Amino acid sequence: MTTDRARTRWGTAAAWATFAVLALCVLAVALMHLKGGRTSLGVVLAAGVPAILLVAVAAALLPWRHHRWWRLALVGGLLASQAPLLDHAVPDGHHVAPDSPTISVATLNTGWAGPTDVELVDLAEGVDVLALQEWAPDRTEGLGRALGPQWHLADSDHDDYIGADVDVWVRAPWRVVSSAPLDGRQPGSVLRLGRGDVEVSVIGTRLQNPAFFAAERWGEGLDSLRRASEATDGPVIVLGDLNAPPSAVAFRDFVRRSGLRDCTTQLGAGFPGTWGRTRGADFAPVPIDHVLTRGATCTDLVVTRERGSDHRALTATVALD
Repeated sequence: MTTDRARTRWGTAAAWATFAVLALCVLAVALMHLKGGRTSLGVVLAAGVPAILLVAVAAALLPWRHHRWWRLALVGGLLASQAPLLDHAVPDGHHVAPDSPTISVATLNTGWAGPTDVELVDLAEGVDVLALQEWAPDRTEGLGRALGPQWHLADSDHDDYIGADVDVWVRAPWRVVSSAPLDGRQPGSVLRLGRGDVEVSVIGTRLQNPAFFAAERWGEGLDSLRRASEATDGPVIVLGDLNAPPSAVAFRDFVRRSGLRDCTTQLGAGFPGTWGRTRGADFAPVPIDHVLTRGATCTDLVVTRERGSDHRALTATVALD
């Protein structure tokens, strides 16, 4: 009898423990919404949403009979709050005319210029725009020689906050029609590129990392990108290290308000990770680098590992509608 009572007490304690874990998962997702998602804690929690959901489902099922309706309501509400992310699993199915003009863009956070010039030339092979973040300015001249005369540095802006450059290179026959700096403290410019009678606006930039208590500047960067895209007519491409997991509340609001669409959403490509803890890491689970478009359609997206950086490179082919 004593053994049965001990087992009952242990089972009850375990049941309440899993219920507490489920409640903590709900609290974690709720905290993501503080200040519109513009907090360091909110973005860090957003990056961990897949793990939070898995833990919540496990906690809801073990044991199932203990306050089952409360468990069902909590886990159901939690999953429903993330339902918009299912858009990343289903391609848009947007029809692109076979004769639509295209532009190919590549972006990489170089981790303070870890990749060699040879590796960057390989990344630039076959693309029209190369956006580099956390770039070492003393490497610019050498990279220009390595890329060759068909490339020119269209924009270079120093990021005072981290002491590195944000550069955008453009390859002929594309030319810069106009250039306007992003407002506020956000590095980068709106580059109007032209080829024949085709024009497209390209913004290559890096948002500050909100995980290191720069959430306010990160939010200001999102606002700057939204205003820039809203003020731009025709096709727009935004690319770079936005330090924004797709589940981040403020980033989801930015995408909705700006009308920009992530290439991964358009292609139903899921959530390909782009950042890991070490350079060239085999495991880079956090999807914080992006190519987004408006008035244009991503037809292909390739994620490649770069040995010299803790980020993956993104290469996208974009049809200009």
